[in-house]
Amino acid sequence: MAWRTLLSQQRGKALVNLPLSALKEKTVNWWDGNRVFALLEVNEKGNELALFDIWSGGIVNTVQVKGMTGTIKDTNMTLSLHQAGEMKLLVMMENGRIYDIFMEVKNNQPVWSFIDLHDALDGIYESPDNKQYLFGMPEMFEGVDRYTRDPGIFDLTREEWDEVDDWSYIIEYGAGRVSHGRYVEDPEKRDMPGAGGAGAIMGSMVWGVNITEEGLSGKILRDEPTVDHDPAITEKFTLKKTQSPFKDIDGRWPFASVRPLNRQMLVHFPKDILRLMRNEIYARHGVKFRSDAEIQAYFDRQPWYKVANRPTALSGIEKLNVSLIKSMENNIKAMEDELSNFDL
Repeated sequence: MAWRTLLSQQRGKALVNLPLSALKEKTVNWWDGNRVFALLEVNEKGNELALFDIWSGGIVNTVQVKGMTGTIKDTNMTLSLHQAGEMKLLVMMENGRIYDIFMEVKNNQPVWSFIDLHDALDGIYESPDNKQYLFGMPEMFEGVDRYTRDPGIFDLTREEWDEVDDWSYIIEYGAGRVSHGRYVEDPEKRDMPGAGGAGAIMGSMVWGVNITEEGLSGKILRDEPTVDHDPAITEKFTLKKTQSPFKDIDGRWPFASVRPLNRQMLVHFPKDILRLMRNEIYARHGVKFRSDAEIQAYFDRQPWYKVANRPTALSGIEKLNVSLIKSMENNIKAMEDELSNFDL
């Protein structure tokens, strides 16, 4: 909760360029949704940094510092350091185009606070039969029973799952639920069906999920067989997102105007959704899409969208996110073009 509050407070802050030589703090980690980097050492002249990749077993990336930026040894990648309010960012460029964004994470910061999958999926969703589903803690939202709990979402994407190619995410949901042995109501109103006897720890649910324009589509792939499922196990479902944790920001993907994105977070989004997400950033500022009738028609259907005579300027973080999203769109298109060469 505090992490999202901090992110929201940085919204609209100017993005300041810092010399990469200012990167000297060894108690800070840098997170890109997949890897965690930490500063290992700085040479005496301050013109060479060694970054330690914590999660891949000690791979060191040497960065040659020159002026404001640095070049990662034996690559065509460069790094630059930026600050927006209290938040610092490492921006990685490839051949002059933005490739990834690393966000500063303090050593004592709880890992739960910066799991990017939560920003991508958290919200209140509604099924076609008007039932509500919650991803995230209820205190983030309005009109949610305070006893409702989401114990966390993790991206599994394990190769052993036969269905891995069918879904953008394979997520684990609801790990560590406690069985009451039968359907009962305890004093705190936490209804929990299940088997295995009272107090038994139930396994997690596994969902296959795809991101859509309105919300999610998916299927429950695995759960405790005795649980009364809703939606039913193995049954496909569609969910419309009706509320975001970022209450004061309009749109389907408000996090793109609040926090720095990264490749790992965006790799799960199809190209058409990335296009909408990128243009939604402009739409929040009142931009009229004169050269794209399809995009203009889409936002004309959104109740919050209003064309401004003088659209407001994008924040520094929004500009970074627009560039990164566009880079991801281009990468997908390049892969599609390459695959089309093999079509018979």
